[in-house]
Amino acid sequence: MIKDEDIISVLKQIEDHIKDELKSRPEKKRDWRTYEQMDAERIRDAIKSLDPLINEAVSAIHIYDSGPGRSSVLTLEQKVKLLLIKQLVGKSNREFAYMLEIFSMISGIDISYKTVERLYSDELVMMALHNLHVLLLKKKGIKESDATGDGTGYSLTVKKNYESYAQELKDKAKENKNNDKGKQSAKKRKTFAY
Repeated sequence: MIKDEDIISVLKQIEDHIKDELKSRPEKKRDWRTYEQMDAERIRDAIKSLDPLINEAVSAIHIYDSGPGRSSVLTLEQKVKLLLIKQLVGKSNREFAYMLEIFSMISGIDISYKTVERLYSDELVMMALHNLHVLLLKKKGIKESDATGDGTGYSLTVKKNYESYAQELKDKAKENKNNDKGKQSAKKRKTFAY
């Protein structure tokens, strides 16, 4: 039987081994100027190649007028770009809206944080992001994925159909309710028997 102390001991040994390995490696000096230039160029190239892909992903969606109601200030393409930029800069919805206020002088986009918040539940944005994902996979030639959705690296399988699982729970609750009624009437009979 494995005890907690055994696991802690092994983990400590592994940690010590990793520390020793890292200490024994020669430390590489990074040329920050070159690194930052390469990083900026990489981001610039990624954004330049992403723009036509976003356009293609959005153009595949045909939007029909939904009737009365307030029309959106932003185009679908702008919504997708805003959501992607927000994720890139790593700011909260409110902070990102404040940043947009500063850049509204250049971009002409003046929106509230609620607008940014609503991007997450906009069905058209979800469809455009799905299209963009498919286009990126095709462009990169990826046919199979060895990734996981939760980032742990462990594959996740869902073995239960949740609708049937919920129905099973309802059936069990119904059975328990019926059994409880039988027990209660038996208890009442016992109580009256005294």
